[in-house]
Amino acid sequence: MMNSEKLQQTVVGYCDAVGDLLSSEVVQQMRQYPHHKTVSTFWHSVYVSYLTYRVCGGLHLQQREAARAALLHDFYLYNWYVEKHGEYHIWYHPKTAVKNAERYFGPLTEKQKNMILSHMWPLFVEPPKSREAYVLTFTDKIGATRDLLGLSQRFSPTYACIESELKRRGLLTECQ
Repeated sequence: MMNSEKLQQTVVGYCDAVGDLLSSEVVQQMRQYPHHKTVSTFWHSVYVSYLTYRVCGGLHLQQREAARAALLHDFYLYNWYVEKHGEYHIWYHPKTAVKNAERYFGPLTEKQKNMILSHMWPLFVEPPKSREAYVLTFTDKIGATRDLLGLSQRFSPTYACIESELKRRGLLTECQ
């Protein structure tokens, strides 16, 4: 567990990396879509992105690029429990996330595309091609496991710290 000063430093760096994405209306829309039953796609994606940011920092990898891709890894913008597609959600949503990310935020780097497309590996055929992609793949599995076991609420203090930092910067309003 991090002390509050270390947590605040990490949150400031994280918000430097992804604050513009977190405060965008379209990313905020992810709050309305369930991901793992009671956990929204937004909550899951912020957790995975924050954890990816921390792990990549510890491993001296490309933190900013990885955190941004991780935040957008499930950027599919539909309720997959209701809306069905021609292929299973597990294979469909990474491609949709890349399309949406580029539609709303411009071109992704090749590394970011691979990170998003391969985050379901080994269930999805696209393998990770970078250490950052492996980090995202594994942090997503950790996040999904926590969601399914009902442990996601343990992220609440960090999440509140992230929201406070975004509000301090004027990037998030009380309504969001």
